[in-house]
Amino acid sequence: MCAQCVSKADVVVGTVGFAAYVFKGPAEDALIAMGLLPERHPLAVEMRTVNFLRDLDLDPAPILGEEVVEAADRALAFPRRKVYRRSFREALALLVPGTGAMRSQSVMATK
Repeated sequence: MCAQCVSKADVVVGTVGFAAYVFKGPAEDALIAMGLLPERHPLAVEMRTVNFLRDLDLDPAPILGEEVVEAADRALAFPRRKVYRRSFREALALLVPGTGAMRSQSVMATK
């Protein structure tokens, strides 16, 4: 493809799409480290796959293996825990040096 056939919009869209593809994993890891996103469950893919296969009326045991299906069933049997996530203000306070705790959370020493 020649340079004259590619518009600036094509270049911008391609660059943004490629950057999103490259930086998606590191950006998610950084957001998890900051506490804005919950940590991924180690069996997340397997649990979705087991549910998907059962919705299709298929037995997931021959496809994924008996141990994986049992582990996914055990993980799905318990209710989901409420995950504490930092608010955007708390995460921003961690990034900005010198801000420390937010005013609403700081306690004034009266004595």
